[in-house]
Amino acid sequence: MQKDFSAFDRYKAMTDIGALCAFSAKPLRKCIRVNTLKTTVEAVARRALDLGWKLDPVPWCSEGFFIDREDRSVALGKDLLHLTGAIYMQEAASMLPPALLDPRPGETVLDMAAAPGSKSTQIAAMMQGRGVLVCNDMQERRLWTLMTALNRLGVINVAVTKKIGQWFAKQMTERFDRVLIDAPCTAQGTVRKDTDALSYTSEHGIGKATKLQRELLEAAIHATKIGGRIVYSTCTLTPEENEGVVADMLKKFEGQVEAVDPTAELGERAWGVGKAIEDSHRVQRTLHPTPNPLLPLLRLWPQTYDTEGFFCAVLRKLKRTREPERFDTVRFSQEMVMRNRTREIRAFLQERYGVDMLTNDEVLLQENERFWVTTESVCDCAIPAPVYAVGLPFGKTVSEAPVCIDHDLATLRGSRASSNSIDLTPEQLRLLMGGQDCDCDPALVSHVLLKYEGRCIGRGRAKEGRCKNHLPRWMVQMGIG
Repeated sequence: MQKDFSAFDRYKAMTDIGALCAFSAKPLRKCIRVNTLKTTVEAVARRALDLGWKLDPVPWCSEGFFIDREDRSVALGKDLLHLTGAIYMQEAASMLPPALLDPRPGETVLDMAAAPGSKSTQIAAMMQGRGVLVCNDMQERRLWTLMTALNRLGVINVAVTKKIGQWFAKQMTERFDRVLIDAPCTAQGTVRKDTDALSYTSEHGIGKATKLQRELLEAAIHATKIGGRIVYSTCTLTPEENEGVVADMLKKFEGQVEAVDPTAELGERAWGVGKAIEDSHRVQRTLHPTPNPLLPLLRLWPQTYDTEGFFCAVLRKLKRTREPERFDTVRFSQEMVMRNRTREIRAFLQERYGVDMLTNDEVLLQENERFWVTTESVCDCAIPAPVYAVGLPFGKTVSEAPVCIDHDLATLRGSRASSNSIDLTPEQLRLLMGGQDCDCDPALVSHVLLKYEGRCIGRGRAKEGRCKNHLPRWMVQMGIG
């Protein structure tokens, strides 16, 4: 059935409507991002070559690639690289906001509307596990999706909060070096994957979204330190939600906030977005024919780079916009594990697997029999509200050992294990991914790591020549077996 693109008629003076409709009718190109917390671009490129994948770089993200596969008999989501969090399926346009945010290791960063987690995990990889990443969302269901992504990709330096975005304006004024607000919007740019995306873009819907976006962008500005950076983005095409929101905020905070040329932030990758700035300039001229300063904003029509429709703006905070207030810190629900106990656990795991499962700046938290690992910086970050989740699940206490590590920690750090691990054959892998147990070396006992082609895919338990399958149920259900 042919899609109805009549909602695009309002853009006739802004772009080529024929091209907009033609590209909006096409399916999106598959795209992946390499998770450098678990692997390297070079390693994935070698694996892609072996599998017959063709990878074309995403212009604005050095870890992002459009992917074309000769053999599509197995869904990309069932590949071990994806199941173990070494790659993440992410639309190319979605990679642009974190690239513009340009977070640095050691900084304090806020992703204000973080679920489902594609941008959060990209930011975490850019931070290289150092500093503090606060990921926020307000819906329970979306938070679980967010935490699943954070855990699968091995993010440790994170605190997850459940607040409306406006809360950060007052409660955490001038606390963040960088803030991303990928705002809720009418989502017109997602029509290539969601045929109903244009059904909810009435004038009333646009007006309601615009009001919320102004509030969230203002909160992001207040929450950012003086000299810090704010990136505002949406996946919609309406000027009211994009250029209009940014112009309103710059007018409200004139002299306190400025728009930054995004090409300066992308450096060598800037060649890929020049057309996007020209497209935004054309929209601005259409909205305001009289001579006005043109803002350096990025607008991605679907036809610009054959992606989703998208919008981004980079702002810099020049002066204080709100006086900070003092609030009491709320302690984590977990208790910090004493250093002696942490050293004991660390030494046990190193002896068992031949690899260090903790770094010197990481700490363990415990609640009942469960452990989490995070960084000292996260523990020192004063958050004036209960934290929904913190760090990465580390493991649990067991009767026969100080700890049994969790699946996500195993896939993060187990690939370098030199002892108590099984290098799986294709047949063993097939059995395990089918939910079955497999034979193993009778000399192996207790908890072991499972490796395939040098990559840790999870855990098992060896006894008398048999390895009991401890892969998570979701992985078996999703897997290749």
